[in-house]
Amino acid sequence: MIEISLVTPTYNERENLPLLAAEIFEVLASEPDIDLELIVVDDNSPDGTGAVAEALKADYPVQVVHRAGKLGLGSAVLEGWALSDRPYLGVIDADLSHDPAILPELIHSLREVDLAMGSRFGETSKVEKWAWHRKLISQVGVGSARLITGAEDPLSGYFFLRREVVEDFALTSTGYKILLEILVKGRYEKHRSIPFVFRNRQFSSSKLNLREHLLFAMQILYFSCYKLFRKGRG
Repeated sequence: MIEISLVTPTYNERENLPLLAAEIFEVLASEPDIDLELIVVDDNSPDGTGAVAEALKADYPVQVVHRAGKLGLGSAVLEGWALSDRPYLGVIDADLSHDPAILPELIHSLREVDLAMGSRFGETSKVEKWAWHRKLISQVGVGSARLITGAEDPLSGYFFLRREVVEDFALTSTGYKILLEILVKGRYEKHRSIPFVFRNRQFSSSKLNLREHLLFAMQILYFSCYKLFRKGRG
């Protein structure tokens, strides 16, 4: 039995969250060897997402964390993982952009690898309605991060891992690219990228802004220096 906690950070996802939960547990209904709990970490959404999350407990194995305000996606993931005592951990966006159809493949991969990532850049991957400027920004960012990590989509927000990968060191990322830090600092030997359809958002808009892009640029610089220093010390 694979016991796993899947964290979804939320901010104004009232319409999306019930749809996401229904999709997740419908996909996993035919996977008796997967025991998954969904942990919703809500940043005091003014649209009432927190109350919607609480209502989901009546139908699904759900835990809810209510935070005081917008404290960052990365910190939400870490807070959700801290609530879990399960050996496997994961992250999925609440805006329905991450297709739950590949959940079984991602989770079953953890029997063979330490880290499994949904990839937007595989041979059969697809991104729906990707505006040219967003595609350009993403490709530049991913290209930079690939040089550091060697992963196909090191900026994916859809991934699963063994708990040991993130033990024994402090994750510091508060922004939206927590996977980048895990790939640089984590304890793992094997990882796998699984192509998926990155779907168009349904009832919400992107949370990315200039601050998040600047934070990402600082992360790239810091983690590049981190790897060079660690290699030199080794």
